[in-house]
Amino acid sequence: MMRLPKKIWLFGLPAVLLIGFAVLGVLFLKQRDTIAAQQRVIDAQTESAYRALSDDLYDLSVALSKMEAASSPASLSKSFSEVRRLSAGAARALSLLPVSYGDDAGLMQFLTRTGDYAQTLMDRVLNGQMLSQEQLDSLSDLRACCADLSSTYDGSAPQDAFADGAFYGGETNEDNLAQYPSLLYDGPFSESSENAPPEGLSGDRIDEAEAMRIASALFSNRTLRFDGRTEGTIVTYDFSASDAGGELCVSITEQGGALYYFMGEPAGDRNDPPSDAESERLHEAASAYLNSQGFGEMSPSYAQYYAGTVVLNYAAMQSGVILYADLVKVYVDRDTQTVIGLDASNYRFHHRPRHVALPVLTEQDARDRISDALTIEQVSLALIPKCNTREVLCYECKCTRNDVFFIVYINAETGAEEEIFEVVNSDEGDLVV
Repeated sequence: MMRLPKKIWLFGLPAVLLIGFAVLGVLFLKQRDTIAAQQRVIDAQTESAYRALSDDLYDLSVALSKMEAASSPASLSKSFSEVRRLSAGAARALSLLPVSYGDDAGLMQFLTRTGDYAQTLMDRVLNGQMLSQEQLDSLSDLRACCADLSSTYDGSAPQDAFADGAFYGGETNEDNLAQYPSLLYDGPFSESSENAPPEGLSGDRIDEAEAMRIASALFSNRTLRFDGRTEGTIVTYDFSASDAGGELCVSITEQGGALYYFMGEPAGDRNDPPSDAESERLHEAASAYLNSQGFGEMSPSYAQYYAGTVVLNYAAMQSGVILYADLVKVYVDRDTQTVIGLDASNYRFHHRPRHVALPVLTEQDARDRISDALTIEQVSLALIPKCNTREVLCYECKCTRNDVFFIVYINAETGAEEEIFEVVNSDEGDLVV
């Protein structure tokens, strides 16, 4: 008969248990050291971001102070460029910090608007215009605010704010937004833009029952349920379905009962670029759907490719002029070539009849202002948004250079280069940068 080995006992315990405890102890110490090392890295990164924010706020106040002494367009433009750079740097540093003071939303908005305001005033100076007294006063208010912020964020990051998760658990206090100077100007982040009412909706407000009737008529083969209301600049009634047809969500506007958004599921998961023939069929499906929903004349723009879906961008047109603010995204299933999604948020916000003045420059004038290094492929008239409240009539010049595709927008009144974009063809679609 086989004899089992005797248990080895040390200090009153089996040796195997002692060895196990020793291994666990080593693992615990290693884990503790790893966590401590990770915490030191996080603390160092936080400290670095805090110091960068402090430095940029101080430099921002200095740059704004110098601006009050500048008089020549060259000096002002240089200062405005510096303010833009420092605002972006401070915003980037702030984004790396956890929530600590509860006013990060207000500070981030302030930094974004400051950089945007500097760009707006720089454009004004470059166009030969003088700064108004109101704008000079705004710059003075910005300087004073940046000086106060610089002193607030001076020194090292407050370690007590990190204790017990407090640094990460702060809540944004919307009242803190009011402590920063108001900047009234035409820019994409201006308060006037944020408070602008939607212009693409008309008609009476509808209730939940009417919204359900509209949504059910659009998707008669699905059984929809009411999910609630989304409050905002445009209020919507939201519905969804989950059945044999897959997941579906639908939003109908409270004002006018217009289709605002819907999204279904594609049949497949292809994400390869479509051939020219397939692209034509996908555009035909998208155009037919937009026409059936009463969107009127639309100009196709660029496409992105996702799993099983092509997203086609369309802009409204008026008398041959492209209205780029009135954008609609159409999602088309690659396998079935049917529309499975729509995002009309920009269209519903902006679309309205425009008073489009006749261009001062001719198309040939615009062509003459394009760099000789570019080959012009196509020229169209377009209204491009400079903010939610202002649009500029331009000649859209699609150009190439050494197989690189560019879009240059020439102001149809002044001849200035309003925007220059490069279109990058990637595996995910056309990227405008």
